[in-house]
Amino acid sequence: MVIRRLRCIKCDKIHHELPDMIIPYKRHCAETVEKVVSGDVEDVCCDFRIEARIRAWWAGIRVYFENIRASLRMKYGAAFPPDPTPREIVRAVANTNLWVHTRTAAMRT
Repeated sequence: MVIRRLRCIKCDKIHHELPDMIIPYKRHCAETVEKVVSGDVEDVCCDFRIEARIRAWWAGIRVYFENIRASLRMKYGAAFPPDPTPREIVRAVANTNLWVHTRTAAMRT
């Protein structure tokens, strides 16, 4: 899979354009995450513990995502459907470089 890297002419930063089937730092595709969040888990290929982790992640991050969506609407006039799917919200957050990540590196001295 090729992920496009784009350099912004305004801020001179490099941004990665993610396709809508990927959720950053998640092992499952966006379709699986959407099904788990919506409760439609009959044909999802993960066990109940992973489903619980996905639901907990979404419950913890959803307010942040909704606030980003509101600010994108006010700042850029971005149009979102009235009830967007998790995939649409995640793509907007990731492609505007507002994704919160907690990568850490352990260093030994």
